[in-house]
Amino acid sequence: MSVKNILVADDDYQIRDLLTEVIEKEGYKVFLASNGKEAVEIAKNNPLDLAILDLKMPEMDGITALKQIKEINGNIEILVITGYGDLQSLREVIEQEGVFDYLIKPFALSDIKHCIKRALQRKELNLKKNFAIEDLKHRICEMESDFKQKTIQLRGSQLKYKNIIKDSVDMVVILQGGKIKFINPKVMELTGYTSDELLGSKFIDMIHPDDRTHVMDKYGRWLRKDKETSRIYTFRVLKKDGEALWVESNSVWTEWEGTAATLNIVRDISERKQAVEELRIAEAAIASSINGCAFFDLKGRLTKANNSFLKIWGYENTNETLGKPAVAFMQKEKDVAELFKALREDGGWIGEMIGIKKNSSLFDIQVSASMVKDVNGNPVCMMASFIDITDGKKFVEGMMRSDKLSSLGQLSAGLAHELKNPLAVISSCAQFCMENMVLDPSLDENLHVIFRNSNRASKLINDLLAFAKPSLLEWKEVDVNEVITNMLNMAKLETTPYYIDFKRKLKKGLPKIMGDKEKLGQVFLNLIMNAIQAVPRKGTVILQTNILARENQVEVNIIDDGPGIPDDYRKFIFNPFFTTKDAGTGLGLSICHSIIEQHKGSIIADNAEGLGAKITVRLPVIQDGNCSGSRFNGSRFKVRER
Repeated sequence: MSVKNILVADDDYQIRDLLTEVIEKEGYKVFLASNGKEAVEIAKNNPLDLAILDLKMPEMDGITALKQIKEINGNIEILVITGYGDLQSLREVIEQEGVFDYLIKPFALSDIKHCIKRALQRKELNLKKNFAIEDLKHRICEMESDFKQKTIQLRGSQLKYKNIIKDSVDMVVILQGGKIKFINPKVMELTGYTSDELLGSKFIDMIHPDDRTHVMDKYGRWLRKDKETSRIYTFRVLKKDGEALWVESNSVWTEWEGTAATLNIVRDISERKQAVEELRIAEAAIASSINGCAFFDLKGRLTKANNSFLKIWGYENTNETLGKPAVAFMQKEKDVAELFKALREDGGWIGEMIGIKKNSSLFDIQVSASMVKDVNGNPVCMMASFIDITDGKKFVEGMMRSDKLSSLGQLSAGLAHELKNPLAVISSCAQFCMENMVLDPSLDENLHVIFRNSNRASKLINDLLAFAKPSLLEWKEVDVNEVITNMLNMAKLETTPYYIDFKRKLKKGLPKIMGDKEKLGQVFLNLIMNAIQAVPRKGTVILQTNILARENQVEVNIIDDGPGIPDDYRKFIFNPFFTTKDAGTGLGLSICHSIIEQHKGSIIADNAEGLGAKITVRLPVIQDGNCSGSRFNGSRFKVRER
């Protein structure tokens, strides 16, 4: 018995390889073609028993190739395979072109084997007219039996798909000529209509008026087989009660009662739409919030931040922050660890922390954090809201300080008044005795002690009066660099300068400011003396001035390389009577603070990196002429730069 020759023509090499393997295992010889033109050439040069053709191929499609192959070999059997489920077109091909059968991709290997076998059997029947009638009947019976089996399978499939459509969670609608031909129960459930009200009606009437033009345009282009038009589109369907239902429709070609129609799987996406809209609103709210908002994954790495967060921390764009651990934004790693622990155990945390800006500066921040969980209660990420409370805390502290100082000032003024007279008598009597009486040496020494301490007490009282009721400022142009230089020279006279290395880093061209030269000199002398006294043995004191153009301020930094200011002392350092010196009164820095406040400036105590204490004074180049406590009554102005 000769080997049967089978042609396989398909532009998909995977299909060709699959069919080659199947056919050769069945003992047949295979000829391969990747398009219709190659298939025709193979048919011209080889005796073929069966041709398996794909309908859609380049250069020459399957229908054209089929016709030409039939002209070359009238006895050949043709089996069509296609991925396009257009039943009407396939039926026309079978009836008009004499195709033996067709298979729709993807197909089962058992089906292709069975079709090949039956096609070759029919070819044998057509060629061998002299077969015995019984044998012919036997084969016919086999074919009829096979047909019945296929019919039973088909009916089973129909029943199965009918149940699938009936129980589908999606609406199933078959349209033909724009009219509704079939609906499943889900359509009636979701829209509130009955089948009698919908069947035969125009589907366009169910679409929301605002969506009709869009839907019909897109649906029409899809019907015209516009390749760029998606068969999936969203729109609103009108329910019987007038409410709108957001749906997503997926359309495919089918057949209804022998005529082309469209099968439309319509899914209710109202909840999804609502969730998307709520998410959009939430994201917009977070993005526009004046509070800094950030999200962190469960490992504590930042995944998202809004513009306010970037502004608070001084970053230019989100890319600078993404992936950074939360500890990179806070001063103390311990505080962050406690925050995460509270989120894991309690789900939320509210408190204050100290943040670190991009430029390494510190600031006070209020944090409200919560653990974000999914619908099953499993943690997915952490969210935190941040408010910069630095200015607020300074304001509150300033108000509290002002209240305290006001009360303390009144008390100090009263005490000073009551003490000055007795001290004057004590001092005068001691001085009179020392100058006019011959005294025992020990008594003379005691009188000198009384005199010195009465003078010291008098100075303390004067400081109390200066603190309680600051004198009015004598406003004039002040060269800050000149004042600092003069005060440094005075400080050198009052100390042993040989063990101090003074470094002056005074900015050239520093603009003059308006202020009280004597009062500012008092401030800078006090600060320089404090720096000198803080240096152990041999050390360095740095005097530095700068221009802060953006803030329109002059900045003065006085830095020493002493032990620095302990963290616990920093918040009390400008409080009256707070001192770490054995002979100190604790009023020096308080008076400095008061004078700088009169100048509408600021004074900050900190520690310089790698050095000791750093006192920063900032004074405005522009002064408000109506400042309280001044004799200057001009208008708002900006001092020229030299």
